[in-house]
Formats: sequence, C-alpha cells, structure tokens
Amino acid sequence: MEELKNPNIVSVSWGDHLIFGEGDGRLAKPKAVRRRMRRWKTELAAGIIHWQATRDIIKGKFSRGRGYRHFFLSRKKTVDWDAFSEVPKYAHDLGLKVLLYVALFDEGWPLLPKKIREVSFHNKMHCQHVTWQSDFSRNNTEYTMTDRTLKKRQWGVMCLAYPEVRLHFIGRYQKLLAAGDFDGLFVCLRSQSRPADFADQFGFNQPIRDEFLKRCGKDIWAEDFDLRQWRDLQGEYLTVFLKELKENLKSSQYLLAVGTPRGKILGPPLGNASLQWPTWVQKGIVDHLIIDQNSSRCPSMWHDLWPMHRGYGYVQNYLDGGNMNSLESDLTSAYQPALEGRHPKLYLARQWKKRSPTKEQDLLDHPAVDGLVFSSFRHDNPGPVRRNDWNV
Repeated sequence: MEELKNPNIVSVSWGDHLIFGEGDGRLAKPKAVRRRMRRWKTELAAGIIHWQATRDIIKGKFSRGRGYRHFFLSRKKTVDWDAFSEVPKYAHDLGLKVLLYVALFDEGWPLLPKKIREVSFHNKMHCQHVTWQSDFSRNNTEYTMTDRTLKKRQWGVMCLAYPEVRLHFIGRYQKLLAAGDFDGLFVCLRSQSRPADFADQFGFNQPIRDEFLKRCGKDIWAEDFDLRQWRDLQGEYLTVFLKELKENLKSSQYLLAVGTPRGKILGPPLGNASLQWPTWVQKGIVDHLIIDQNSSRCPSMWHDLWPMHRGYGYVQNYLDGGNMNSLESDLTSAYQPALEGRHPKLYLARQWKKRSPTKEQDLLDHPAVDGLVFSSFRHDNPGPVRRNDWNV
C-alpha cells in the first residue's frame, strides 16, 4: 500500500463546536476554521475533512418543552457566514479534500409528553426536553420504520424500501452538495433515535412485507418466517439506495464514503438488518468505507445517549462485544480479503477511543487500513472534554 503523508480523516460535528466549543474550538469565525484546519493537517495527519451539515440546513422543526430552551438555537445565531461556500475553499487551499457529512437514519423525533420524557430520556443532556424533526419525517409518518403491529414507529429512521424515501434523500443530498465545492459525500449510518426494545422490532413496512411475500410465500404480518431472509431483505434495500445514490453522484465525480459499525449487521440502535458491505466493495458502490462507528455514544463528549434503552436480541452487539471478533481479527480475516485488489479505501473510526500513538501506528501499518478518523471537537476543545460537561 502506498504510504500517504496525510492518510487520516477529521470528522467535524460543526453543531457541537458552535454550541459547546471554546475559543477557536467553536469554529464560529472563518479565521478560526482556517487555523484549526492547519492544525488538523499537521497534528492529526488529516488529508480529508468530513464536514457535518447542521440541523438548520435541512428543513425541519425545533420543539421544546415548556420552560426549556433549545441548546442548538442558543448560540447558532452568532454565525454570519456561509460555511458551505467557505469551508471547501479553505480546505482546498491547504490541499485537503472535504466531504459533506450527512446522517441517513437521523431524521429526529416529535416532542413527547412531559411524563414520558421524564422517565424515558434518562440522559438529560441528550435532548430530554428539546427536539428536532425533519419536515420529511413529520409529513410522511407512514415511511418511518414500523413494528409488526403497524402501531409503533422508530422515529427518525425512514424505511428505504419505499422508492419515495430513496428519491427524497438523493434529491436532498444533491441540493446540499450543490451549495458548495465539496469533493464528495459521507453517508453516516449512525442514529440518535431511541433504540429498538429488541433487535427485530422494526422492519415491517408494507413494501418489505409485500416483497417478502412475493419471494418467500410468507406474510411477515401474520405468519412465522425466516428471520435471516427478512434481515437480508432489509439490508438489500440499503444496498439499493447506495447504488442509486452512487449512480446519481457519478456525473459530478463525487466520492461516496459510507460509515458503519463493524461486522455483519447494522446493530444498535437499529436492528439486525444485514450490513452488505462486501457487495458495496465488490460492485464499486463505495469509494471509502469507514468502520467501527458507535451510535450509542456522542463522539464529541462520549456521553451515553440512551443508557436506559439498550435493547436486546442482536446477532452482533458492539456495545457489549456479543459475537464480535477483535478489531485486528476482523481486519485480517474479513476486511483485508474483501478489499484486496479493489478500489475502495478502508478507514477506522477512532472518535470513541483514547488516543494512543503506538496503537494508531499499529493500525495504520495493517495492510487493510488506509487511514484513521478522529474527532475535531475532542482535539480542539480540551476544556469541555476535561470537564466532561456541556457548558452553554
């Protein structure tokens, strides 16, 4: 493998910086952004930036319980410049690539009644009394992932079996990319939505039911059925979406990067849907594959997002190590053979790990690994990280 001088990626959750950062670490001013970019390049060996779109870029609704203020709106208003226009310029001036960072399964949720919020949202720092939900999710509740009774939905997670959902996201991403000179798109599969009570709770939307009935002759609403076939069908719709997205990005020569947990399934908080990354690699659907992501913890401050709602019944569970191989074993036995001689690059998400130069170099030396991913917030804001608290 060719050794790159700046092989790593810096992941920028700009909303976290703006609301909870300090000094240049807020990234509130263009000069501060340029200064921090230089530090990312020299101190993190970053050659790529993933710049996350903030909530207000996507049409949606902010809500808050009576007597509470929405932390996102409290400091965001101080920004008076266009990041989509400026950030790619700053990155390119430094010889860095910049990909727009979007979250596929994170459309938000409605504000629930106070009596539910007080017992269900154990982590008071994680939107206990304030919410955001996209207009698309609010106006099309039938597209939200549903359980077998068709009465309970996993808010924030849209079902990709609907062509309308896939078309909406592709159109949204095309519009966002057109707002700046980005080099590509990073689609993150993390979700902040409330975890399923059990891993196979959701995935019973009508198009999944109809297709399963057509293929297997079983009605998943009323009959026993093969769980593995059903999980694979759910995973297939994610693959279909990524394939359609890649086709739409080709004309502009955008890179497509996808971030996933490590292993064979989507895992907590989403379910046992198959994660068909070998197909993405074999068919050249993705250019960059980022693995070892974690939906349960905030990558900026490491707070557990839903400590009361872990769920159970996962085929693999990266939270407790259930049926998981070691990272080194997976790299050698699974990822290296699949990637060898193929185009996609493999990156390891390290936002949830303590920094260790020795460990990081060992990982970079592995023949399957092209680079590591670090959190800009943790690098730029030692004060909040040391205090382990959000200060607004």
